Parts: sequence; structure tokens; C-alpha cells
Amino acid sequence: MSRSSAACFAAFLVFALASVASAQQSDVIRGRITGPDSLPIENVVVTATSISGNVNRNARSDKNGRFTITFPGGDGDYMVSMAALGYAAKRFEVKRIADEDVLIADARLQKVNTVLDAVTVQGQRDRVRRNDNAPDPSGTEKTVATAEVPANLMGDLAAMAATLPGVQPATNEDGSSGYSVLGLGADQNNATLNGMMFGGSNLPRDAAVSTSLVTSPYDVSRGGFSGAQLSLRTRPGSNFITRTNSLNLDSPAMQWTDAAVRTLGQEYTNASIGGLVSGPLVFDKAFYNVSYQLGRRMNDYQTLLSADALGLKASGVSTFARDTLLSAMAAQQIPTAARVPRDERIGDNGLVFGSIDLTSPTATSGRAVNVTFNGGWGKQSPAVGSATELPGYGGDRTNWRFGVQGRHSSYFGVGILTETSLGVSSSKNYGTPYLDLPAGRVRVNSMFDDGSTGVQTLSLGGNPVMNTSQTTTTSAIQNQLSWFSANNKHRLKLTSELRHESSDQLLAVNTLGTFTYNSLADFQANLPASFTRQLAPRQRNIDQLVGGVSLGDSYRRSPNLQLVYGMRLDGSQYLGSPAVNPALDTLFGIRNNRVPNRIYASPRVGFTWSYGTAAQIGSFLGAVRGPRAVVRGGIGVFQNVPGSGLIGSALDNTGLPSAVQQVTCVGTATPAPNWNAYLSDPSLIPTQCVGGANSPFAVAVPNVTAFSSDFVASRSVRSNVGWSGATLGNRFSTSLNLTYSLNLNQQSTVDRNFNPAQRFSLAGEGGRPIYVSETSIVPTTGAIASQDSARKSQRYLRVSELLSDLRSESYQATLSLSPMRFSTGFSWNAWYTYQYVREQFRGFGSTVGNPLEVEWGKAAASPHQIGYSLGYN
Repeated sequence: MSRSSAACFAAFLVFALASVASAQQSDVIRGRITGPDSLPIENVVVTATSISGNVNRNARSDKNGRFTITFPGGDGDYMVSMAALGYAAKRFEVKRIADEDVLIADARLQKVNTVLDAVTVQGQRDRVRRNDNAPDPSGTEKTVATAEVPANLMGDLAAMAATLPGVQPATNEDGSSGYSVLGLGADQNNATLNGMMFGGSNLPRDAAVSTSLVTSPYDVSRGGFSGAQLSLRTRPGSNFITRTNSLNLDSPAMQWTDAAVRTLGQEYTNASIGGLVSGPLVFDKAFYNVSYQLGRRMNDYQTLLSADALGLKASGVSTFARDTLLSAMAAQQIPTAARVPRDERIGDNGLVFGSIDLTSPTATSGRAVNVTFNGGWGKQSPAVGSATELPGYGGDRTNWRFGVQGRHSSYFGVGILTETSLGVSSSKNYGTPYLDLPAGRVRVNSMFDDGSTGVQTLSLGGNPVMNTSQTTTTSAIQNQLSWFSANNKHRLKLTSELRHESSDQLLAVNTLGTFTYNSLADFQANLPASFTRQLAPRQRNIDQLVGGVSLGDSYRRSPNLQLVYGMRLDGSQYLGSPAVNPALDTLFGIRNNRVPNRIYASPRVGFTWSYGTAAQIGSFLGAVRGPRAVVRGGIGVFQNVPGSGLIGSALDNTGLPSAVQQVTCVGTATPAPNWNAYLSDPSLIPTQCVGGANSPFAVAVPNVTAFSSDFVASRSVRSNVGWSGATLGNRFSTSLNLTYSLNLNQQSTVDRNFNPAQRFSLAGEGGRPIYVSETSIVPTTGAIASQDSARKSQRYLRVSELLSDLRSESYQATLSLSPMRFSTGFSWNAWYTYQYVREQFRGFGSTVGNPLEVEWGKAAASPHQIGYSLGYN
């Protein structure tokens, strides 16, 4: 990175820290109390009580009749009571209806003319019990309803998100479960816990948290994503004592399966126990909340060795093919099983989550402290296994994580609320293979008794990706400063955050090599079609700084209209870069030591407008009577922030001798393996092809990965408009949301060492173009000599330049419907989402004639989603 860009980023971080980011963590109740003559009343005792937790906060009005009460981590629904000598007491509800940043509790008290004798009344405190408030009915933020998540998936964040309209299951870059919105990849989402980045993927199912997903928040204090943000918030402290226990049991007898599933060991036994303990340590002042979960899942460990004829056929393998393979393995003295036999596949896991809240019932200072902790451990043994793999191909995989964060809020100066968070988290994932051997991949053709056929690839030897490990550590600081205007029309928020991410990875991928066979006959004859090997493991140590700062305003133009607008800046700085390879600039005009250190701007503006008055009357004196309907809309830029793993490939593949070195052999250059010798002495595994580097079918030159000079992280320009209210004679609660998203700077890769000169075409495939000469194709297998004349330079194999020049468009409409009155026990809701996504693409995987060209096409995702849930309480 240049000195000027480094200086800019340093200045940006200094500004962020000096400003001293998180989503709103505190509910702020403000108001002005006047008498019948409209003059302010001083020293009125104001008490706000949370509906969900029955927690009280007190304040007194000043000489101007104004007061402020703060609820850290509040739920947006409160009862407010006011008492003053000589005035009639007043009690009413304040509730967040749409996106209010400040809850207004203005009141006019009436004088009392009759003086009564003092009376002392003793009794139990009124403890109102009610479910948590409903999620915002007008925005794109949707709350995950726990009742709509299957019991065995409760706590799985990706599965929980997938229950929401417009969300589809997807896969993360590391192969774990994720989710997709608006046709965007799972890597464009993020997750936060109390406003801070959260690296976990699951929580105890009994954890006292509220979970929501938002795609278009116009509050600029929320950022770091171009897809969606999954927000986890610990529930505020409660004076109610709660004790829960849960037990989830599943057995094969409870599963409806067919014979093929049973014989493949897909039926499982699952046992999981969890619980929650919460309540007050000191009434109204200190609270605790701790949840846990322990579980084990077991199923038969079915492999190529143990599967019966039905299971093999369901996997596309005949018993003849299996027996022939095993006989050939015995002849070549290749082990079939691990040193310790396994009959069952066992997965153990444990989770813990908790928080401690310390607050003062005298809330004028707004002072509160919260400590939240979470941890998890899991082990899968074996981590892989199927009817196409030998037992020795498996391995164990273990993971653990732990995180803790502290939050503090208070007022200082002229009524400025400051909320500060500190957090540290760490995680590790590592595997242990059963056999230290090269991997073998054998393609087999099977013929079954009923005349059907199958083609499958069988795996043997050692697992080439199991012996890897990754450790990540994250530390972060966030702060939000809020200033409120005297008339409560403005809330200015200055937010800032600084995060350090460290990732240590041991990439021992294919370090013992992989032999590939095109047929069983080739395997019996020990004639592999190809051999690939990474010659040494690669250790990555990546450090990154991520900063964000924003300034936004919530402007309450009138009681029914609120505007939200502001600007957000995000920046990232990698604390290392790839070793420079000057030859790449000479040969291809690219510099491989660039990394995407940039600052991004995200302006946003939105509105919330409510009109009319709801037909429902208040359920109690002072209850909020909501609006007839709420309309919300806006437009903004949502910027993704590159992760620490983005530059990993560029660090490994510089084309220099110190970078990753590999060997690829095809055809006559492929060495014949001696499996028994490798088992006793791994140093005998080949490090070069037959004939050395002079063979036309041998490749020992390195790959290269580099960023283009204009590479930036993905971003989306997104706009939405939504309506929610009562319909059909006040029988149903209905919401309609329309979203358009222009997704810019989507990533792609171009091989700069590829020569697009067409050599010949395949007439039988519609003239499909071929870019290598016929002499570079192995006649018996169709394998291609990679280092062909199709390469511009023979010094390198692939020279991959990472670009961010593609875009896509997403159109989405969601209609939701739920009854406003059905029965006291039953509840239901239904929704429909239509989504259309078109995107640009390039590469050999498309139908573009030249892989370097770019074209538009429709995304493969289904455009229709229908959801329905029915519950009984």
C-alpha cells in the first residue's frame, strides 16, 4: 500500500477513536410535564416500568418540566407513571410503533383540590406479565419467531434466518451453513451480538436473546454488510425469576425413512439437554441470565466397507465394483480402515451463553454495565463418511470458541448519552486424519441386476484436506454518542468502532498428494491418470484492522413523520501484504503486492410515516392506541467489509520460490504409486513427475493470485418502500414490502496467463470452442496438459487476477398476513415472496464463448417462496 493511502487510513482511525459503532443499545424515554395552565411542573417523580421484565427506572422533572429515563437493552414497551404533590397521578403506556429513536412521554397533570389524610398501603408489587413486544411492523427488520424453528435447529443462526421471508439457505466459504438474501452470497452478510461482530454460528436454544434480520437499515450506525445483518440482542434484565429446562430426543424409531436411507446409516439418535436460569441479583439493580446446552448425535458409520448391496446401489456403486476395488487394494497393500475401528459416527457439542446486568433505578444518569459471555465446543468423529469412501479416508475434527464483551452507558456533559462496548473472542478449528497416506480417487462404472447403471468416484487412502487448522482472534471497541434536542425532535448519533482481527492458518492441503484413476481397470493395473501434490504446508498469519464511523440524525418532523439520514465511513487495513514479484508487472502488467486497503462511504436516508388511528380500543387505561397504518421507505448504500481471509490466496501464490509450490502430472508423466512404501516412509511420495519438468504433461510451475488496482469490496445501492396495517375490516394484520437492490462490485477472477486464441471446435457440441491444441490432450483420458501453448508465459500456471467489476440486480416483493383475532389458543401467519435476480458472469463455467467476456443471465435461485405457520398455546 502507498504511503498516502496508509496516511489516510491512519487519519481515519484516529478520527474514529477520537469520536468515541454499534446498533442502538438503549431505549431513551424523554418527556415534558406541564400543568393545566401549560406551565412546567418541577420535581415530578416519573417511574418507567418495562413490560417484559417489570424493571423500574425513576427520574424527576427539572425546572423546565423535562425528564429523561434510559433503559439499556430495552424492548420498546413501558408503563410510565407520574406523581407530584397537589396533582392527580397519571399512568400510561409508551411503545415503539415504528422506528422511533426517542420514546416521547409528554403529559399534562391535573390539580387535586381535595386534601386527603395520609394513608399507608402495603401489598405485593404489581408484576405485569406479557410477551415481548412485536417486531417493528413497518421496516425490513424481521424478528425470528422461535416457534417457527424446528426444535433440533433452534439456536442454529443460519436455520433461524432461513425461516424469514426472502431468505434462502446457502453455504459459507468454509463449507458451513449460511443464508442468502436478494441473490447475494453468504459472505456479504454479518452477525452482531449487542451491536458487536459475532463470529459464532449457534447459541443454546434456551438463550434469552432476541434475533432479527435486516436488509435495509437506514440508521447509519449499522453497517459492515451489503446483504443482510443478523442481530442478536441479550434481553434486558428482569425482576421475574425464570427457570427452564429442555430436552430434545430423536431416535430412528421416530424417523420416517425408506430402506435406502436406513441402510446408509442416515437414521440417527440425538439427545440434547438445555436450560436457562435468570432473575434479579438485587431487585431493580442487578440481574443474571445464563443458558446452556449439551448434546450428542450418533448414527451408524456406513462406508464402502460396511454398506450392503441396497446402500451401495443407492450410492451408484455395485457390489462387484466394491469387491473388485477391495481386492486391488489388498494386492497393493493399501489399508482400508483406520488404526482404531469405528462403528458409529459421533458428534458431541456443548454451548453456554450468559449475561450480567448492573443498573441503577435512578435513571437520570443512564449508568449501566453489562457483561455478556458465550462459548462452544464440538467434536465430530469421524468428520466425514459415506458409502463411496473407505474408513481410512476419514478423520476427526474439533472446534471451540469463546467470547466476552462488556458494555457501559452513562450521561455526561450537556445531556449526551455515551454507550461503549469492549469485546474479545477467539476460536479454533482443527482436524486429524486417520491415515498419513496420499489420497486415491477411482472412477467406477457399475452395472446393476435391473439393467440400470451408475458412475461414481470412490475415495481411499488419506484425506487430503483433513490435516488443516485455523485459529482466529478478534478484539473490538465501539462507542455511540447521542445528543437530544430540547424539543425531542432530533437525536444526533456519532458512532465509531475499531476492530482487530487475527487469523492463523495451517494449510496442509494435499501435502501428501492425490492419485486419480479413470477406471477400475486402471487401478488394478496401477496406472493413475494424474497426480497432484502441494509440496509443503503453508502457514498463514493475517492481521487486519477494521474501522467505522458514522454521523446520523433521527428527525421527528411531527408525531407521525420521522426522517432518518446520515453518512457512514468504513475502512479496512491489512497489516501485511504479499511478497512482491517484479516479473508479474513485466509479463502481465499487474502488481501482486496490492491488497484492498480502502475507505468506503455509505450515505442513507429513510422515513417512517404513520397515519390514522387503529380501530382497536386500549386493553387497559393508558394503553397505547396505535396508528391505522405505517409507511416506510428510503434509499441508501450498504457496504460490505472484506474479511481477513480475502488476501490468503494472494499471500500463498506469489509465484516466488518461497510461495506455495505444487506439482501436476497427467498422462505418461504420472508416477506409479507404491502405497505400502509410502505407509512406512512418507518421504518416498513423489515430488516430481516422470521425466521431470521436461515432460509436456508435467507442470511444476507455481500459480499466482493478485488483486486488480481498482478492486473494492462489494456494495449495494438499495431502496425499499413498505406498508403495514389492518385490512379486511380489521380482521387481518397485513404488510407489503417492495425492495430493489443494485449490487455493485461483485467479485470475479480472470486468468491473465490464458491465451484466448481458439485452436479448434467440437462439431458434435454445437461448435464448442477449444483453447488448447490436440497434442496437449491425453487421448486415453481427455486430461489436458495445463502448461500448454494456451499459456502466455510458461513460467506460471494460472495467474489469477481478482476483479470487482460485475454487478447484479435484485427485485423482491413480500406480502405477509396474520389474523388480528382468531382464537385465544391458536395463532397463524402466512407470507409470500417473489424475487427476481439477474447477474453478470464470466468464465469457463458459463455459456460465454470467450471466458474473458461478460454477459448477463438470470440467477438460478427459485423466484417464489411461500411460508405458513400454525401455533397453539
